[in-house]
Amino acid sequence: MIIGKPPIALFRSIRYSVALIITLVVVLAYFAIAAIGSSAASNLEAFPAAEAGMVRHVIRLPQLPEENLVKVELMVGKTVKTDSINRYFFGGKLKTESIPGWGYNRYILPELGPMAGTLMAVDPDAPLVERFITLGGEAPLIRYNSRIPIVVYLPTGVEVRHRLWRAESQSNNTARFLQKMVLPGKLVAVVSEGDWEARSIGSYSVRIYSTEHAASDDDTTFFVSAITRKRDGGIERILLAELAAGEPPSLIVVIRSAGSGGYLSADAFTVTGERIELRGSVYGLPARADPVQKLIEDLHSEKQGQ
Repeated sequence: MIIGKPPIALFRSIRYSVALIITLVVVLAYFAIAAIGSSAASNLEAFPAAEAGMVRHVIRLPQLPEENLVKVELMVGKTVKTDSINRYFFGGKLKTESIPGWGYNRYILPELGPMAGTLMAVDPDAPLVERFITLGGEAPLIRYNSRIPIVVYLPTGVEVRHRLWRAESQSNNTARFLQKMVLPGKLVAVVSEGDWEARSIGSYSVRIYSTEHAASDDDTTFFVSAITRKRDGGIERILLAELAAGEPPSLIVVIRSAGSGGYLSADAFTVTGERIELRGSVYGLPARADPVQKLIEDLHSEKQGQ
């Protein structure tokens, strides 16, 4: 069978068809981009201009998969020269205000308060360093939404930065112990099992924060010290208990093993100033034993043996 050359008219027809398809794709893409730009512009029209002495900051977020799992942290502050040792923060609170008729939120800092911080001794000859000092208290976390800009109104000279926090899908997340406890001496402890570890075995941490210069609504701004321990089981509870007469109470972490035995273990920690130390541990106690009493007995025996 001999196949002849296709007629020239057929090539022209194919060429014109391809050109028409390309033209349609370009036109549709143009209108899609124009629609997105128009939507973004109309969204921004909902936010009024900044008043005198204020600046309007606009944060546009790109589209992400599973935006419902993402949060945006807003960090407001200024870059200043300070020592590199002390912890500093500015006074002031970022307010959330709903725009009537639109349902959008805007974020406003009416005034930046004075800068405060800790009072640790500093070498007078040490050079100052540039640091971004933020507002005191916990930075706000807001819902990620790529369709609406985040608009923040700040006094002139104040900056806003942001970072993203993503949660894993619930199917990938493992429940864990996480609890906060107030300690003597203007301190607070946060005890938590390790991220993404099994409840039956793994690690846990005890983090200590100073509340001496913290804002009233936040007590985990000024980190002091931490310790990480191995665990065989899940943390059942934490408590404060006096292990020896005349001593400040110790922080006790009680752990129950997995399985039918449900054996108990416990670690005791002393927190003094900016130090956290392991005071003592007990292991393999019966399910209904009193781990605090066992710690007291063991420490008393050690003292008697010295």
